[in-house]
Amino acid sequence: MRSFLKLSSVLVICLLPDVKSALAPPNALNLRLTADLSHAIPSTLYGYMWEDINHSGDGGLYAELLQNRAFQAVIPGTQNALNSWQPYNGAFLSVTSKTDGVSAALPNSLEVRIPKVVTGPIGFENTGFWGIKVQEGWTYKGSFYAKSSTSIGKITVSLKSTRGAVFASKSVEGVTTDWKKFTFEFRPSKSAPNDENVFSVVLDGKAAAGKTIHFGMFSLFPPTFRGRENGMRIDLAEALAGTRPSLWRFPGGNNLEGHSIDARWKWNETVGRLEDRPGRVGDWGYSNTDGLGLLEYLNWAEDLEAEPILGIWAGISIANYSDFATWPVVPEQDLQPYIDDALEEIEFVIGDAKTTKGGKWRASLGRTEPYNLRLIEMCEFPQFSLRHDFDQRWKFQPASYAAYRWKAFVDAIGAKYPHLECIATTLPSTALDPPYKKIDFHMYNSPSWFTSNAFLFDDYPRNGTLYFVGEYAVTSTNDKNALGDIPSGRLAYPTLQGAAAEAAFITGLERNSDVVFASAYAPSFQHIRNYQWTPDIITYDASHIVKSTSYYVQEMFSVNRGTHVLKTSPTSTADSAPLFWVASYHNDTNVVFLKVSNTGTSDLVANIFLDFPITGFGTATSISSPSLSPISGIFNVSNTIEEPELIIPVASSFAIPHPDRFNYTFPATSVTVITLQTSNLGV
Repeated sequence: MRSFLKLSSVLVICLLPDVKSALAPPNALNLRLTADLSHAIPSTLYGYMWEDINHSGDGGLYAELLQNRAFQAVIPGTQNALNSWQPYNGAFLSVTSKTDGVSAALPNSLEVRIPKVVTGPIGFENTGFWGIKVQEGWTYKGSFYAKSSTSIGKITVSLKSTRGAVFASKSVEGVTTDWKKFTFEFRPSKSAPNDENVFSVVLDGKAAAGKTIHFGMFSLFPPTFRGRENGMRIDLAEALAGTRPSLWRFPGGNNLEGHSIDARWKWNETVGRLEDRPGRVGDWGYSNTDGLGLLEYLNWAEDLEAEPILGIWAGISIANYSDFATWPVVPEQDLQPYIDDALEEIEFVIGDAKTTKGGKWRASLGRTEPYNLRLIEMCEFPQFSLRHDFDQRWKFQPASYAAYRWKAFVDAIGAKYPHLECIATTLPSTALDPPYKKIDFHMYNSPSWFTSNAFLFDDYPRNGTLYFVGEYAVTSTNDKNALGDIPSGRLAYPTLQGAAAEAAFITGLERNSDVVFASAYAPSFQHIRNYQWTPDIITYDASHIVKSTSYYVQEMFSVNRGTHVLKTSPTSTADSAPLFWVASYHNDTNVVFLKVSNTGTSDLVANIFLDFPITGFGTATSISSPSLSPISGIFNVSNTIEEPELIIPVASSFAIPHPDRFNYTFPATSVTVITLQTSNLGV
C-alpha cells in the first residue's frame, strides 16, 4: 500500500463508554412499531462529501482519459513534467514554456524533436491514468493543439495496446506556424482485452526527420454520464447516482484551502473554456486540471437531484499540515478582497442572468437559470482527535475564526443574500458572533467508536441548532489511532464489520434527524493505482469498479427512506446492543421501513409487533457474511478489485402469517432493511 500523504479533517464531539452487548442468543428482542410519527426527515440527510483526493476527480469521476493533458502546474524541463508521456521510436520529448503556449492560462507545451535519421513512424504516447479502457461500440472524442515552423506531414493518432495492436486511428494534417486545434473521433472495431493501452501520436519519420513540433492541450473523452460534454465517467457516476444521494458537499475538504493562500482553489479559474483553466497543484500531491470546475460540480449535483453545499474559502490555508499554528491566515485588515471574491462566486451561481455581472457571465457559458443554492459552508476543516497523544500533534486554534473571519463572511453574505444559510466549521463550544445555526462535525474512527456513539445526538438540545456530519467513516480497528497506517489497523477497504458499525451510527442520525439535518460519507472515490487515503466508498481502476460494504449501507439507507421517523417501543438504546434500529414511514407510498444493524457476532431474533395493519408480504434487503459460504462467520472481509462482489445485498420476501406481528432473524454482523406496505397513518 502507498503511504498516506496527509490526514483529512476529523471532528469528534465526545467519546462515550463502549456499548456492551445486552442481547445474546437465544434471547429475543420484542420490538413494537407504533403508528406514531416523531418528526419529518430532512431531504438532505444522506449524501457525500467531495474533494479531488485519490484521483477521484482527475482519473476518476471526471471522464478525461489522458493524464497530464495540458502540462498544468508542472516545472518545464523536468522529467516530472512528462508524467504519463513517453517517446515512441526515438523521439525526444520535453516540456517547455519558451514558446507561447496554447493560451495565457496554459503556458507549457510539449516539444517533440525528431532525429535527423529516422525510419518508420515516430512520436509519443500517453499512458492515461494507469491504463485506458477501449470499448467496442463507444465513440471517443479527442482533440489537441499543434504548431511547427516547417511542414511535418500528417499526424496519426490512435488507441492501441502496449504491444502494438491498434483498435482505432485517425489522421489529420495542416499543422502551421500558429497553434491550431485538431479534433477527431475514434470508434474502436473491438474491445481491448485489458487496460494496458495507450493514446498514440505519430508522424511519418521521413517527412518529419530533423524537425521540431509543439503540442498542447490534449483531450480524449469516452461517452459520459447523461451525455454531458466534459462530463463524468459513466460507471462511477451511475454507481454514485444509484444510492440516490440528496446532498453533494464540494469542493472540499483540504483541497479547497491550498498549501498557501495563493494556491487555494479559485472558483473563477475553474469555469469557461478548458484552455482558460490554468489548473493547480492540489493538496493531495498531484496536479488538478480543474476540468471539473464550479459549473461541472453544480451540473453534477443537478444530475444527482442532490442539494449542493458550497464550501467557501474562508481565509485560511494548510501549509505544514502537521502544525496548525503554521497555517497562513489572512489578517482582518486584509480580508475584504476574499469576502468580495466569495460574494462574486455566489453571484455567479445564483445571480440574475440579465441584471448581475456574475449571472451574465454564467449565462455566457450556457447556463441562464440560476442554480438552486441554499447552503454555504464557511470552510475551516480543523483537526480534532480522540486521545491525548493526538492532541499533542493536532491543535486547533479558533481565534481568528471566532474573532473576525466567521463574522466578516457571514455578515457580508447575509446582507446581500439573506435567504442563504451559513454552516460553521469549528468546535461546538466556540462562541461565534453571530451564533451559528448549523455546524459541521467530522468523524473518522473505529467500529467500536461508531457503535458507542450511535446515541450521540439523543440528548442534544432541541434549541434550533442543527448539525451536519460532514465527513464520516470507519477508518481503522485501532481504537487509539484511527488514522494510523495499515499495519497499525488502518483499513485498506471498508469491511463488513465497519459497515455494520457505520449503519448503527446512521440509525442514530436518522432517529435524531430533527437535530441532524445532513450527513456526508467521505471520501467518495479511490483509484487503486494512486491514492492517499483509505478506506473509500468506491474503488476503481481504468475499467473496473468496486462497490464497498459501506457503499451498500449508504444505498440501502438512502434509497429506502421515509418522510417521517416512526416511533418504536423500545427506542434503540445501549441496552439493546448489539441491535441498533430506526423506523420510518413514507407518507406518499404508505411504506414503513425498519433499518437494523446487528454489530454482534451471533444471529439475533426480533419479535416485531405492529400497531398498524400491513398488506401482502414483507421484503428485506441485507448484507452479511452468508451462511454456508467460504466467508461465513468472518466479519473483517471486504470487497476488493480481485473479489468485487464478496459481500453484496441480498433481497428476499417473507410471508407474514399474522397481520400484527412477525419475527425476523438478523444475521451476525449484518445490516438489514425491512419494508412493509401499510395504509395511511394520517400524516
